[in-house]
Amino acid sequence: MRSRFVVSAVLAIAVVSTLASVGRADAADTGGENTYANARASGGQLSVQAGEIRWTPPEHSSWATSAQPDPPAGEKPNPNQPYGCTYTADPQASQTLGAGGPTPGQWIIPTCAGPGVIDPMPPFWVTGAKHAAVTVQVAPVVVAEEAAKHLGLASPVIEMAPPDGDSQLVGVATWLWVNPATWHPVTASASAGAVTTTATATPMKVVWDMGDGSTITCGGPGTPYDPSAPKAKTNCSYTWSTAGTYAVTATVYWSVAWTAAGAAGGGTLGVQAGPVTAVTVHVVQSQAINTPGAGG
Repeated sequence: MRSRFVVSAVLAIAVVSTLASVGRADAADTGGENTYANARASGGQLSVQAGEIRWTPPEHSSWATSAQPDPPAGEKPNPNQPYGCTYTADPQASQTLGAGGPTPGQWIIPTCAGPGVIDPMPPFWVTGAKHAAVTVQVAPVVVAEEAAKHLGLASPVIEMAPPDGDSQLVGVATWLWVNPATWHPVTASASAGAVTTTATATPMKVVWDMGDGSTITCGGPGTPYDPSAPKAKTNCSYTWSTAGTYAVTATVYWSVAWTAAGAAGGGTLGVQAGPVTAVTVHVVQSQAINTPGAGG
């Protein structure tokens, strides 16, 4: 059995983005971006990257030049200019440093390499922040877990010999089985963005609760009883020792695995119990009947 659905699990996160034009450091900053003392900037983009808010400077700005791993072609490295910078926003810095310029704004922490680096690099203030939507892709295993919820595992149909509508006998083995036609893998697929996962559940065992405090585990569906084969045997049966009325349940356990398309991933989601089926069973003591013989 196969089913498919779409997961609405691609998340939109509002993040700070798209500022105005870039500016040099203010007049008190004689070193400009090189020293970052009282430096301010506007423009660029803030986005969520791996749980952090990163600032991308406007194209062709000095801040963007600092983000390049090497100086522009044909130019000698500036001994006061760091290169290879990344810029991480620190939303908590305002609590200790206060605002560094017009608000709303963000303190930006540079992490750089190159000849002009000081450790640590001082933060600078970026103003004029706006909001934009950034798409964050859900992990494939999360999509697989959603697919597994839609496997539609069927309730087992309990069968017995003698039939469950008849009385069972104390001391006589009762054959137990579930419908063998349902003993096959089932699948369900889910999609989120470009990722599609498929969960596959394979039946592995049936756990029977016999209602008298005993449970038995059968490694398959059991063998249907065939009255035309009186010498047949089964590996799934139970013998009651006491007469009474018992609530018997059967639970199929499934091994669930998953694969992914559109992203790396795959593996196991463990063992999942399917729906429980219950029947009421009457167990009686067998009675011997003595028949007088001829001439008795």
